[in-house]
Amino acid sequence: MTDTIPCSATEVHILSLLETIKQQQDQLVAKVNYLSSRLNSTPGPDVGMPDNIQFPLEQLEAVEAFEMFLKEPSNGPARQSVISSLASIGGQDVKRVTWNILARLFTDEVSHQINWKGVNNKKSFSRMATKILLFSAVRKNTVTRSATDAEVTKHAIRWFNLAADRATRRRVPPQATQTE
Repeated sequence: MTDTIPCSATEVHILSLLETIKQQQDQLVAKVNYLSSRLNSTPGPDVGMPDNIQFPLEQLEAVEAFEMFLKEPSNGPARQSVISSLASIGGQDVKRVTWNILARLFTDEVSHQINWKGVNNKKSFSRMATKILLFSAVRKNTVTRSATDAEVTKHAIRWFNLAADRATRRRVPPQATQTE
């Protein structure tokens, strides 16, 4: 049993045009979201940041220093400044914004020493103050304002899982092709 509705050729043509307009509108919405996320893409100054903390964090000692900085209650205004700076990095969706922020925070070498739960003698991101910073920065971004903890968590877990691949890919020089 098929539920077809009889249409004239004109009605079929109009429906086809409407479908094309809908696709174009979807593309325009995606582009507007991307452009609005890039509007304030220049990070602000690291107001109140200690001199020994520079992004991306290149060593676990720097990660520990940043964690101590985040946990210090008197650093609240500077923490908000860092969140605003990270939120302005941009991206097209929750995944890209999350990954872009994590890439700004950690080098691939450091991210290879961190995972979500801290298994295999790695640092547990789920217990770090930086996790809360990440969630806040993702939600402060205009494109990802309504992101859930579950969405950000899923993308953060995947980003850390791929750290070994990123670190290996950047260390190994491209293979020369043999022409003989």
